[in-house]
Amino acid sequence: MQDLLRRQWSSLGDWLATTDALSRGDLPIGLGTWSVRDVIAHLGYGIGMVAELRDAPDGTVPLTLERYVAAYPPAAPVIAKQTHELATRLGRDLLSGIDSMAQAAWAHLDSIQTDVVLGRRGPLTRDDYLATRLIEVVVHGDDLARTLLHHKARSPLLPQALELVSEVLAAVYEARAGTAPDKPDAVLWIRRSCGRIPTYDEHLPLL
Repeated sequence: MQDLLRRQWSSLGDWLATTDALSRGDLPIGLGTWSVRDVIAHLGYGIGMVAELRDAPDGTVPLTLERYVAAYPPAAPVIAKQTHELATRLGRDLLSGIDSMAQAAWAHLDSIQTDVVLGRRGPLTRDDYLATRLIEVVVHGDDLARTLLHHKARSPLLPQALELVSEVLAAVYEARAGTAPDKPDAVLWIRRSCGRIPTYDEHLPLL
């Protein structure tokens, strides 16, 4: 999981640099008032949380992934405020700034010794926590690609990352709904489960 997260981050970072994304940073991205620049900053905000992880004491019982991500919506106002503050603080150095945050996160992750970690919203297994970070990178990477790419251009998202995120979100859905979701296509399912595509499913969006 850690290797896939790092490879997906690197792929997205390279793509953002080569597409000169910041020159179009003020474009709306379809998430309320958020712009391309805001979402790029949010990627750094999300990966920077890895540096907050702590080893969990022996015997700590981790939350389920479904319960952990259920805490996201109530925290949305605080997340938005801190994301905008980060974007302002990094200014023109946004891309290099968030990559520096990622490098600090990887170094910190190497120091974690336990299989259960203490994240911002409670204890979680190490792999489940890293899955939450991969979800962030993939979902928001897709937001950026839909906004900045023309139809046939290369996606910055790795097929393995898309498939894993699709499977994780399907498992969260099944834990919440009690049944497996209709998941014909990884990208469409990710968009639907994260509120990018309208649905009448009462259990969606998940995040």
